[in-house]
Amino acid sequence: MGTAIAALGGANPPVPDANIAVQLFSLHKDLSRDAPATLKALRDSGVTQVEAYGLLGRDAAGFKALLDQAGLVAVGSHVSLSDLRDNVPGIIATAKTVGYRYVGVAWLKAQGAPFDKGIGPAEVDAAIAAYKAACPALKAAGLRVMYHVHGYEFAADPGGKGTLMDRLLAGLDPACVELQMDVFWVLKAGIDPVALLKQLGGRVKLLHVKDMRPGGSTGEFTGSAPASDFAPIGAGSVDWTSLVAAARAAGVDWYVLEDESPTPAAHLARSLAWLRGR
Repeated sequence: MGTAIAALGGANPPVPDANIAVQLFSLHKDLSRDAPATLKALRDSGVTQVEAYGLLGRDAAGFKALLDQAGLVAVGSHVSLSDLRDNVPGIIATAKTVGYRYVGVAWLKAQGAPFDKGIGPAEVDAAIAAYKAACPALKAAGLRVMYHVHGYEFAADPGGKGTLMDRLLAGLDPACVELQMDVFWVLKAGIDPVALLKQLGGRVKLLHVKDMRPGGSTGEFTGSAPASDFAPIGAGSVDWTSLVAAARAAGVDWYVLEDESPTPAAHLARSLAWLRGR
């Protein structure tokens, strides 16, 4: 690990702290039990920035106060497709109150959809329509709009010549919608994340940073995986030296740590240490 880190820039860390955040969903079980204590522990670990997935049962002002109390800042948030379609004013108001800049959808499956099934053209087309309608107002409010790539988009498009990802990218305006590439889910779909970063170039501005255990199955387009498939950064299947180099070349702004294993706090600590070159 030390040699790999050194190859990224000598004594400099692979990723500066200013570009690292943690997706709070990683700790959703702990947050549901004791949000203030969980956020304090996260801040005590050296993390200063987070990505939200909701308001933890509070209104926007209450959520902002909770982050302030812990000494944390939200850089962005995932929102539901239904809110993107039907509640753009609410998204803008929440973002302004909490203070984050990035908003985007991370899940296209309908509520209650089977975890072992993927998506189809209808879900992709619904997302494209919602983004097209919402983008002008979101951009006018000073927000940066992103789409979270979740792996199921790489299934074949039964209504086209390529994949659902091809269909999605053709429908999303790159002048408005940036991409958040989830490294784990891209790999789960059997796609080389380094090659994808190079292919998409400047469209990817955020990464969801998480690793897959060696031997984990790939070529799957469901957007779901066993909890045991998740590994700390540097302990799994991803060539992080090459990936971080490709991310730098692509102009990635944010490296958002996420972990969906049974021991997320321990994994996050190890992943954070890798990103910091320790």
